[in-house]
Amino acid sequence: MEIKKVGVVGCGTMGSGIVQVCAQSGYQVVVSEINDELLNKGLASINSVLARSVDKGRLSQQDKDATIGRIKGTTNTKDFSDCDLVIEAAIENMDLKKRIFADLDKICPKHTILATNTSCLSIIDTAMMTSKPDKVLGLHFMNPVPVMKLLEIVKTIATSEETLEAGKDFGNSVGKTIVIAQ
Repeated sequence: MEIKKVGVVGCGTMGSGIVQVCAQSGYQVVVSEINDELLNKGLASINSVLARSVDKGRLSQQDKDATIGRIKGTTNTKDFSDCDLVIEAAIENMDLKKRIFADLDKICPKHTILATNTSCLSIIDTAMMTSKPDKVLGLHFMNPVPVMKLLEIVKTIATSEETLEAGKDFGNSVGKTIVIAQ
C-alpha cells in the first residue's frame, strides 16, 4: 500500500516532531489538536525548529517553506477522512487512546493504517476499538523525533504482514532506523 497522506493526532512535543519529519519527507500532513491554542502552539514549534535549521544553514528557506506548505492544522478529526496513515500521538491515557481509535475507525477509509506512538500502553487494546485490528500497529518514535533515528514498530497478534510492511516502508521513507517489536 502506498502512503501519500499522513494524519497525526496531537501536536505536542511528539506529535509536532512526527509532523515535521513527515512533511520534510514529502508527505502531505494533517495534524489535529483539541483546541486552536494547542494547535497553534504546536505549529509555531515546528516553524521555530525549521527556522533555526535555516539560520544554521542546514535547511534552505525554500525547503522550509515547502515543508510548512505540506502541513494542515485542524481541530476537526473529520479532516483525517482521506489519510492513508494516521498516527496517534496523544497523552498516555488508555481511555483517551481508545476513544481516538474508535473515532478514527468511523472517519477513515478501510485502507487507512492506524498507528499509535505509545511507549507503554497495550496496542492490541486500542486496535480492538476498531473494525480493522489488522490495520493497527505501533509506530514509536524517539524524542526529539527530528534528531533521533530509531523507530520502534510494534506488531500486535492482529497486525497483518501487509500493514507491517507498509509501516516499515513508511519508516524508511522518513529516514528512520527500524526495530520490530512484538
